[in-house]
Amino acid sequence: MSADFWLSLLSICISLGVPVAIFLARNWLVAWISNSVQHRFNVKIEELRAELRKSEERFKSDLRDKEAEISALRNSLLGGSASRQALLDKRRFESVERVWTAVNDLGGQLKGLSLWMSVLNYKVLAKEASDPKVQEFLSSFGKTVPEFQQIKDVARDERPYLPELAWAYFSAYSMILTTIYARYMVLKTALPEPEQYLSTDALKKILKATLPHCSDWIDENEPERYYDLLEQIELRLLMELRKILEGKQADEADATRAKAIMEMVRRAEEESEKAVPDIKGAGD
Repeated sequence: MSADFWLSLLSICISLGVPVAIFLARNWLVAWISNSVQHRFNVKIEELRAELRKSEERFKSDLRDKEAEISALRNSLLGGSASRQALLDKRRFESVERVWTAVNDLGGQLKGLSLWMSVLNYKVLAKEASDPKVQEFLSSFGKTVPEFQQIKDVARDERPYLPELAWAYFSAYSMILTTIYARYMVLKTALPEPEQYLSTDALKKILKATLPHCSDWIDENEPERYYDLLEQIELRLLMELRKILEGKQADEADATRAKAIMEMVRRAEEESEKAVPDIKGAGD
């Protein structure tokens, strides 16, 4: 074979081999670049997934911590609320005891006097109050009557812990006894025309609000006879105190009745404060 033949063959191989090599090289290069990019992409994806998993775990951990804090706060609030409610219930029970003690104290100190006064003709005694015999008579059943400063009132500060209706009944009960006591003490001073210093209009309104079914009887009788209403008011007060012990709530009607009674009590106290200087001035 001549050299030309080998040169031709070589030329043909080169002409065929170069395109094939270029084709193969290009495909290899494309595949290499693709694989490289895919590898890098996969690496980035895995890094991103790992970061997301870490973030998710941190989020879950933070969420568990927040839930634990909220749960602890809720339990603390509920525990504190339950504790406050228990203390408030205990204080209310103490208030019930003190109010009933005050009822018994007032009854023990002033009921006997009120009973005596309920059977006397106040107006006749008032006209003759300066007579020594009348004063002797008044002293005969007033030996155990305490001075005003000696009258006990252990329930004085209990209003914030009691329903308004219970306090209203207690106020009405106390008002009857202290009014009769005041009228007796005015007789003892022998002031002329004592009625001018002792207005009972406010007391009548209190009792009408407290016992509306007795309104006509209240208008027709003298204040001394209001002694006969004490038992009714005492029973109503006892019922309200039992409601407190049983945990029952006052309804709208009770609140309305209590508001009316306490408004009358407030007015009576204002009138009483105005009357005291008048009595002192007359005594001087």
